[in-house]
Amino acid sequence: LMILVLVPFWTSVLVRSAAWIVLLQNNGLVNRALLELGLISAPLPLLFNRLGVIIAMVHILLPFMILPLYSVMKSVPPTYLRAAVSLGSSPLAAFFRVYMPQTYPGMGAGGLLVFILSIGYYVTPALLGGADDQMLSYYVAQYTNVTVNWGMACALGAVLLSATLVLYALYRRVVKSELSLG
Repeated sequence: LMILVLVPFWTSVLVRSAAWIVLLQNNGLVNRALLELGLISAPLPLLFNRLGVIIAMVHILLPFMILPLYSVMKSVPPTYLRAAVSLGSSPLAAFFRVYMPQTYPGMGAGGLLVFILSIGYYVTPALLGGADDQMLSYYVAQYTNVTVNWGMACALGAVLLSATLVLYALYRRVVKSELSLG
């Protein structure tokens, strides 16, 4: 199962984005499958909008969330869950009260990593989002290369950096408080 998580690392972002264009177009595999199953009567507009960008970015960035989470989940001893159940907790309550809180650092690390990577994402939104639906990194490139408005490009870059630093500080604070409690 881990091989399915790691396979996307073996291809470039450009190739994966191009594959999503083929899958999400009006006569692509996704729309054809939905039409054949009778779930829709006309093809859905999945390309050149935010939905197509989100679908492709989730696929491309999912390994960056799974890998930190997997490493933290693997480090939680299964005896903790067995002990909670043997002390009278239901398996579901043991999962949410014993196991899940120990995975918060992995969730935070994965979320922060995905945020940092997605905040500067350029190729996938440029290909799948169309001209009217772009992310901030596209506008940084636009102001740098096309309109040569260095001040605006620097301001947008500062916004991206500030958002990243704020989230990183928040992550450090949450993880630090979790470590001091445990």
